[in-house]
Amino acid sequence: MTEHYSHLTDDEIMAEGAKIAEERAQGKIISVDELCARLGITLETALALAAEEASRIHGRPMRIEVLPDCLQ
Repeated sequence: MTEHYSHLTDDEIMAEGAKIAEERAQGKIISVDELCARLGITLETALALAAEEASRIHGRPMRIEVLPDCLQ
């Protein structure tokens, strides 16, 4: 498995994740940018983790492709 890094400790990540889950359960929409900031990870790390989780769920390699913003 690829290593991913955060500026937070594992315990801090778990505590922040619990707060985020509670906020989402109350209907708050949390952006990817906010999630990354609160968990101390980069967007690239978030996407890599999402691809790993999707691969685990689907039982086959999955990847996330980031396309350039065509609106600029």
